[in-house]
Amino acid sequence: MALLGLAVLWPLVLLALALAWRQVAHARLVKRRVSLIRHEVMPVADFGETRRPGLRERWSAGPAAAALRLRISEYILFRTISFLGPFVVGYVIRGVVGGLLLGAVGLAVLTGYFRTKQNRWLKDAEAALPEFLRGVASTLRAGSSLSQAMALVAVDTAGALGDEVRRVLKREALGFSINETLNELTQRIPSRDLALAVMAITIQREVGGSLADVLDNIVQTIVDRQRLKSEVRVLTAQGRYSGWLLTVLPFVLGLLLYFTDPSYMGALISSRLGWGLLGGAVLLVLIGGFVINRMVKAPEM
Repeated sequence: MALLGLAVLWPLVLLALALAWRQVAHARLVKRRVSLIRHEVMPVADFGETRRPGLRERWSAGPAAAALRLRISEYILFRTISFLGPFVVGYVIRGVVGGLLLGAVGLAVLTGYFRTKQNRWLKDAEAALPEFLRGVASTLRAGSSLSQAMALVAVDTAGALGDEVRRVLKREALGFSINETLNELTQRIPSRDLALAVMAITIQREVGGSLADVLDNIVQTIVDRQRLKSEVRVLTAQGRYSGWLLTVLPFVLGLLLYFTDPSYMGALISSRLGWGLLGGAVLLVLIGGFVINRMVKAPEM
């Protein structure tokens, strides 16, 4: 009962600590911004070099924060609850072992949901990238600068890409250079197509030339890569789904048998030989899933 009460009260305590930590972090952020305003002689680059970014700042600059729209405290809280909630249910039904098994399942389900959401968000950003670069090239030919062109096109760009471009342009207005904002954009949107475009823009700003023509060539390259990537994914869809099904199915059936009829699995979990057989089966299933995944996955994907 003490363990059950601790498992129920732990999320509430963690939530209170997360809220308190959020208030303290917000106060520190405001204080740091005020100090930067008072000391305008300190350039932004020097500030970044003399101070190591914390966990919150590294999370904010990463793709997970951009896709999930969560703070680091909220992310940790969701993952903790996803483990503790099923753990309590499994503990009540089958004890500590059942709690650990269901807790691992809950954590895996939430991790898969977050990963799926990030992948959809990234695909949405990559799908809008060619049209965005075409708009930037057209605006550059009209006489606008790169920042002005990105701002004008971002207004009409919906979805993930438009939100992130508007975000980095706001940071540029606060004093960050265009190179810093573009590098941050590639960190929050880990796309090879976007990295290719940013690299071309950076090189063009150093050596000169027509950026609009460069962007047109980059757009054609990106469109060809996306078309090839789509064709490869269609051709390998059956193999990828078969690999996932064959990998997940043994674990799902094992959990169902353990919770519905423990005596059926008793011989495996009550002896060293049974544990050895279980370990070997898990290892072989993971190896088979890895081999299938490598067979159907193209190197460039």
